[in-house]
Amino acid sequence: MGKFEKLIHKIYGRPMPINISYQDAARLLISIGCTVRKRGGSHRVFHYPGYPAAIVLMEDENLHQYQVQDIRKLLEHIGLSKMK
Repeated sequence: MGKFEKLIHKIYGRPMPINISYQDAARLLISIGCTVRKRGGSHRVFHYPGYPAAIVLMEDENLHQYQVQDIRKLLEHIGLSKMK
């Protein structure tokens, strides 16, 4: 199992994980085709082509539950939730 597959399994873990780092999440989002832009300060906004919502993450912090949920929704939208 590759690094990103393990991260996807972790994202779908129960209870919802809160120990996912910004760096891991950002690498995953970029690898699936998201673009990233700076919003100001430490905020980074990730957009996936054709997906209506943006995912906002803060550098150098672990993800919050709502951010993990946003990533889950994106993965389900593009069909990667099947890997869980």
